[in-house]
Amino acid sequence: MHLKISYDNTIEEFKTAFMLFWRRYALRRTILLSLVFCIAIFLFVNMIFRGSYGLPIGGVGSGLAAGMLLSLWLKPFRARKKLVYALEMSYEEKYTATFGEDTIEVETVVCGDDGEEIAKSEYCIATEYLYSKETRELFLLYVNRALIHVFPKRCMNEQEIEGLQGYFKKMRI
Repeated sequence: MHLKISYDNTIEEFKTAFMLFWRRYALRRTILLSLVFCIAIFLFVNMIFRGSYGLPIGGVGSGLAAGMLLSLWLKPFRARKKLVYALEMSYEEKYTATFGEDTIEVETVVCGDDGEEIAKSEYCIATEYLYSKETRELFLLYVNRALIHVFPKRCMNEQEIEGLQGYFKKMRI
């Protein structure tokens, strides 16, 4: 099987992909840490009500734990905002992805002031941990905890969409 698609990505597609990426890799950790901070808040508030000795420690501790809890949940939104800003300031990019029998190759063409720059990434299906996800608008290819490729369906015809669905299913990605 050999499938080749050409596409570009919008900022909204990157936002969607980022939040799905965050849910896959960070949500569980965020929930567990939230529980730890909630327990800490409970213990520090309990110290406040136990007497004068626990009042300063309990007040400072519960304030710090509440601040950490808030920061923990705001982190993905701040990171997404920074991503969007960086994308708005960057040059236009076009992509071509080739899905082969044992590799996936993604070619990125950056159209800048100095002409075009081409970068290629190649992933061997047998040796890399790859994971795919399909939404109504996108195909996502998770390469690792730091890299995701976004393939928008709006840039594909029906045959390419079905081909990519079959490819990911066949390769068990």
